[in-house]
Amino acid sequence: MGTRYEDQPPELWAGPESLDPTPVWKQFLLIGLFLVIGLVLVVGIAAFAVAPQLVTPPALVAGDRLVLPLSALPPYVGGAGALPNRIGPPLIDEARGFLLGRVDRTEAMAFRARWSPSEGQPECPVSASIVDGKVGYIASCERADGQRFTFDARGNPSEGALRGLDRYLVSVTTDRVIVNLDRLIVPLERSSAPPTPAVVPPGP
Repeated sequence: MGTRYEDQPPELWAGPESLDPTPVWKQFLLIGLFLVIGLVLVVGIAAFAVAPQLVTPPALVAGDRLVLPLSALPPYVGGAGALPNRIGPPLIDEARGFLLGRVDRTEAMAFRARWSPSEGQPECPVSASIVDGKVGYIASCERADGQRFTFDARGNPSEGALRGLDRYLVSVTTDRVIVNLDRLIVPLERSSAPPTPAVVPPGP
């Protein structure tokens, strides 16, 4: 015969409190707590996203986003183009200074004002110049045997350099320019190896 419930010692019996469910007020308290936490997170994310649209430029907001007035952009000029504007102290430190240029009516680019020919080499100052009859950039690397590297308006290497200029992400709205200093795009270094010769099958 099996063991009956009545045969168990009293100390092993489950008390009446084990049959009670969680009080309703505790359930509502937990639900309310989760809702408040979720609301705080949503408000925080929304405030972070719209911060560049709420401040008066120029201003540096959370996420290392620099908000500039639309007038910080050079005017759009066809042909050779307009020289970019240098952005640096006191808005941002010299190490993150950049050249803000316009490559067409709706697109702007922000190139970091320091550049190195390859990883590990000393950085060189970058300045705006006329390259092949159009607006471009020159990196003057005095420590690299006095070499000068040239780039076109989009930061692509024109002569001597194996990689393009480093640049920040930029967005342009109707009344402001937002430069994300936390998003630096570093171009890959191109290989300087000679091309592989084609294999020509022997003739008959």
